Amino acid sequence: MLIQWSEALEVGHPIIDYDHRMLVNIANDLHRAVKFKQGDESVIGGLKRLVQYIETHFAREEALFLDTRYPHVEKHMKNHRDIEKLVHGFLIAFETDPRAVDMEKLLNFLKEWLIKHIGKLDKGYAPYVIHAETKTAYGRRKGFV
Repeated sequence: MLIQWSEALEVGHPIIDYDHRMLVNIANDLHRAVKFKQGDESVIGGLKRLVQYIETHFAREEALFLDTRYPHVEKHMKNHRDIEKLVHGFLIAFETDPRAVDMEKLLNFLKEWLIKHIGKLDKGYAPYVIHAETKTAYGRRKGFV
């Protein structure tokens, strides 16, 4: 297992925590595909799932915090674009020449990024989102989820 989910990774928002669990699961699936040599197609499938879910998660996250008073929105969104570009680049590189991609480095990057992104960046905006949602009727924004 690459990453063990724990309460330390929870930000306290059910939607974001769910997405983070899914990202950890996808990273762990990718790790298994590499570790147990399940073949290039399995790795490509895992990388595609990762790219897709990162894009989905970031869009959901950004929709949640754009209407808050979170002071680092632009910096956080830039970080999202950088990660999307990087992970998409890994996918393209692996599809082009699987042997050119150091999967150990990729997996270590994923582990460090997820722990850092969740543990620091996302925990920074979560209180703003939670506070904004407590001010809306029913504790949710209309049209979301």
